[in-house]
Amino acid sequence: MRSEGRINLRQVIVFVAVALVLNVQFTWWVMRSLAENEERLGLQHAVVELRARAAALHLKATLARAGWALERRLPERVEEPWLAARKLSTSAEPGFHLEGEEVRYRAPLPGGGHVEAVLDPEAPGRWLAEFDPELRLLAAGSEVGAPAASLAPPLERWVVSLEKAKWEEVLSRYRQRTVVVVAQGALLVTAMIVAIVLVWTAVRREGQRERQHQNFVSAVTHELKTPLAGIRLALETVLSGRVDEEGRERFLRNALIDAERLSGLVQKVLEVTRFAGGAHRLAVELGDFSELVAQEVASAARRAEAREVMLEAKLEEGVQAPFDDEAMAIVCSNLLENALKYAARGNPPRVRVTLSLVRGEAVLEVSDNGVGIEGKDLEAIFRPFYRANDEVTRRTPGTGIGLYVAREIVAAHGGKLTASSRGRGQGATFRLTLPGASRYADEEFTE
Repeated sequence: MRSEGRINLRQVIVFVAVALVLNVQFTWWVMRSLAENEERLGLQHAVVELRARAAALHLKATLARAGWALERRLPERVEEPWLAARKLSTSAEPGFHLEGEEVRYRAPLPGGGHVEAVLDPEAPGRWLAEFDPELRLLAAGSEVGAPAASLAPPLERWVVSLEKAKWEEVLSRYRQRTVVVVAQGALLVTAMIVAIVLVWTAVRREGQRERQHQNFVSAVTHELKTPLAGIRLALETVLSGRVDEEGRERFLRNALIDAERLSGLVQKVLEVTRFAGGAHRLAVELGDFSELVAQEVASAARRAEAREVMLEAKLEEGVQAPFDDEAMAIVCSNLLENALKYAARGNPPRVRVTLSLVRGEAVLEVSDNGVGIEGKDLEAIFRPFYRANDEVTRRTPGTGIGLYVAREIVAAHGGKLTASSRGRGQGATFRLTLPGASRYADEEFTE
């Protein structure tokens, strides 16, 4: 009964080991990638800062050369980048100085005295653009937002920095790389969590299957031992010659009943192999569903009488539907047998069977007033080998495969088999719906 391809402990250990190795490797990659991204941004920051400092030195040198050139041309002419010059009436200290927003240069004249020239305010910007087009002059003290370098006097009111849009591009690429790395890390973590959850679920499901399989083996073993012990006892008693003819007949009849019980158990196991998973091809034909149900109810009536269970049936006649005779007989038999087993706990024990035609569906309901079913078990009882974990169910004979086989067969017919109960001690109802049903025409029914 055990299927191949199940997860075993060795496979789980291998999976966990591989997952841990991959987790360590990917964690290292994520941390390394983030560190490299940070390092890359730091290098770009340093490069921009060096470019700004180089530009500042270039401006300082260019301004000095402009001052020397002005001294060599005086007093004949004043050329670019200097604007109009004027002769000072008083002596002054030669060199650069800043007055307001103007950069001025005072140079001595050959015959005595000094001349002061004003620097073109746009000249530093032109010099910077020629040196590095991506750098800009910004007012000192303003919000720069990028690496910058201060200028030496008399240009100290400016700083050299990268164009803001360019630096934003650098920061944007840095953020994108960070997001990609973090997203990949989060994706892997999510995938690993999902994988772990799936494996854990599979392991738990496997554990449940194993427990159900053990329950099945235990139930089948018990079901086998009981009738076998009865048959052996009956035969040994008859062979011993210690009973009269009437006793001999009684013991042989009991042995025959136990043999039928064994045959029924073997038949149920065969039903699982034939109908589970839709492996058996059904011979579906339009037939009299009312007659089939009536026959199964009549067969169950004898068992109900032996168990002192009141069996009531209200079957609508003339209901026809497409079904496989053999398979649907198994379904009806399993539902009735299940109801009879658990109705015996009722007071008085009662089983009620109804068949009706509802909107093109044959609806069969089998109800009992027995132990009932808890809400959490209403779907679980249809799983193979499942038996509710309570004392009543454990004391009740069964293998946990009858309802499973019944639902598989009904599903293969395109129908539904469900269970309902108001709780423990409130009984249960099993509802079977078979599609494509109709009523025989009056003349056919009369015949």
